[in-house]
Amino acid sequence: MSVPSKEERYDEAISLKEGGDLTQAIQKLETLCEDFPEYALPHAALSMFYCKEGDFEKSLNHAAKVCQLEPEDPFSFTAMSILARKSGDKTAAEEALSQAQAAQLNYYRALMEKRQAQTQSEMESASEEKKPEQEENEK
Repeated sequence: MSVPSKEERYDEAISLKEGGDLTQAIQKLETLCEDFPEYALPHAALSMFYCKEGDFEKSLNHAAKVCQLEPEDPFSFTAMSILARKSGDKTAAEEALSQAQAAQLNYYRALMEKRQAQTQSEMESASEEKKPEQEENEK
C-alpha cells in the first residue's frame, strides 16, 4: 500500500469537512501542515475553518503563513484582509488589503513586461526573416 501524497491527504481532509466532520478535517490538516510546512493549501483551508469556529488567532496565523508562502498571490492577502476584518482587526485588514493591491500591481507589471519582451522578440524575428529577402532583392 502506497503512502498518500500531500495532495491526497489534503483532499481527504476537505472530504471530511464536506461530510460534516470539521474537527477531524482540522486535525488532518494540522498534521499535514506539520509534515509539509511549506504547502500553502492546508494553511489556507485551516485559516477558513478556524474562522468558522471563531478561533481568529489560529485563523489569522494560518492566513499569515499563506501570505508568507505565496507573497506574489493577491488572493492570499485578500483572504487575510477578510479574516482580519471578521476578527475585528481593521488595521490588519487594511494592511493586508494594501498588500493584496501591491501584489496585484506587481503581477500586472510582470505580465506587461513579459508581453513587451514577447513582442520585441517577435519583431526581431520578423526583421531577421526579412533581411535575406531584402538582400536577395538588392541583387
